[in-house]
Amino acid sequence: MPAMVIGMSSLLAGCGQAGDKTVSRPSGSSDATASEPAVDLSPGQLTEIKLQPVGSYLFSVEKKGIGNIDFDNKLYFDNRLSVQVFPPRQGRINKTLAELGDQVEKGQTLYTIGSSDEPVRSPITGQVTSVNTSPGLEVSPGKAPAPYAVADVSTKWMVGNVLESDSPLFQMDQSVEVRAMAYPGRVFEGKIIKIYPTVDGNTHRVMIRSQIFDPNNELRSGMLAEFVIRIKEPTEATAIPANGVVREGDGTMTAWVTTDRHHFSQRVIKTGLREDDRVQILEGLKRGELIVTDGAIFLSNMLQAPPSD
Repeated sequence: MPAMVIGMSSLLAGCGQAGDKTVSRPSGSSDATASEPAVDLSPGQLTEIKLQPVGSYLFSVEKKGIGNIDFDNKLYFDNRLSVQVFPPRQGRINKTLAELGDQVEKGQTLYTIGSSDEPVRSPITGQVTSVNTSPGLEVSPGKAPAPYAVADVSTKWMVGNVLESDSPLFQMDQSVEVRAMAYPGRVFEGKIIKIYPTVDGNTHRVMIRSQIFDPNNELRSGMLAEFVIRIKEPTEATAIPANGVVREGDGTMTAWVTTDRHHFSQRVIKTGLREDDRVQILEGLKRGELIVTDGAIFLSNMLQAPPSD
């Protein structure tokens, strides 16, 4: 079965031309072991590929998942987290000018009282989390419930689920990056504030809750969001570009190595992390070895091609 990638037909097309014939054989040369298949490329074919030394890359060690945005529900029933907006004096409500859930600015009028329509303003910028009045009702300073309550909603919750097997990797206060579907390209920062103690018996997942910073109050309850949680500090590892890794028909991962830019050996490799078009190499390659990037798939396909006459 051919290797699974798309590439340049001109490299294969040159295989049958005089002087450009590709040799496919077990390699016995100094740059490969006897078990490594190899091909030789002519100078014309070499123009169709790119070479690069095996290097290193700083990989983030992180976990990804899908969650939902929610409000910090404590804002609605914990008086310590919201401001109770009482009238400055006793009187009847004339007008209510904000509704439950409205975003209001500091100094914005919430309601008016008395015959003079005295405005009662919000003391903070935030969201109306409670409305306990209507026109005609008598209100007094300090008499609960307050006609209005306003809370700072610059933080939201994100509730997500992680695999049971991954749950030991998560800790309180780990950094969280959230990307909401409604805001492509935007990143909202946060941290884990709760790891639930039970495992869902059906899905074998653990629920986590994160506090997400939303200074402009853009996130809405129920929004779908992708999250990334960094579980360790970034780690430097041996790496090559993703196009230098070929998945063969049997699922084996390979790369093509050369020491003389003419003779190329197929090397079985073991891969790990992937990030920013870089692939971590766990086994099979050493830093500094010269590998094929563009055109690697065609070298693998050459091994499968029938010999030319």
